[in-house]
Amino acid sequence: MTVNREYWREKFGQLPHWPCPLCKKGNLIPMPDKVIVEESGPSKDAHDHVNWEPDWVIQRFAGFLQCSNKDCRDVASISGNTPVNIYEYQDEYEHHQTISDLYVVKSIFPAPIPIEVPEAVPQDIKEAVEGASALVWASNEAAGNQLRQVVELFLTHEGIPEKAANGNYLTAHNRIQQFQKIDSENGDALLAVKWLGNSSSHPGGLTRDDVLDAFDMIEFVFENRYATKKADLKAKIASILAAKGPPKKGKP
Repeated sequence: MTVNREYWREKFGQLPHWPCPLCKKGNLIPMPDKVIVEESGPSKDAHDHVNWEPDWVIQRFAGFLQCSNKDCRDVASISGNTPVNIYEYQDEYEHHQTISDLYVVKSIFPAPIPIEVPEAVPQDIKEAVEGASALVWASNEAAGNQLRQVVELFLTHEGIPEKAANGNYLTAHNRIQQFQKIDSENGDALLAVKWLGNSSSHPGGLTRDDVLDAFDMIEFVFENRYATKKADLKAKIASILAAKGPPKKGKP
């Protein structure tokens, strides 16, 4: 699978129903009357200006989301900016203008996870993915850096040393090159994430789509290295090939 980009856009006309990060079965839905939009004081004062326009409005929002799964019902907090969206159009007779609010999310806690993380993924890697998921809303560069940490943790769990024989720390690039000798396909995906992570050190170095691409690559590696469905299917294929038909069942 790949990241559903509709859940992680820069702006929303309506808040989406994100997948619940706790139960992974339900969706986080805005709680009725518990998502509030408030205009800032300076923005209210500006209404008296002779040149005031609707796009001068500065608003913030905050509220709560709740999981739709009745066996979970976890609650997440959400906040961000609410810019005004002005849509103008001309018909046969006159000019029209409609005004609506947009939502620019800056924080969700606990944050929804853009990708599927298999149960077999080590806990510290899961926590690093969760950290990157929370940072998506605040900073593309911060999220990219955190995903680079996911790569480093993965390499450690795969037995790739952090230090050379002389005791000096190895760069992420050198460690990935070592892993590529074992698994070139997944090593290439890790290298791509590393390059994106390098761009995180520059202001404006990553877009939201770049970060979501990195999540896709991490999920690709997880699916290949940790997912049990693929491993189980490969085992079944091997047993059928060995038996040249249905594998013989043991006696009950």
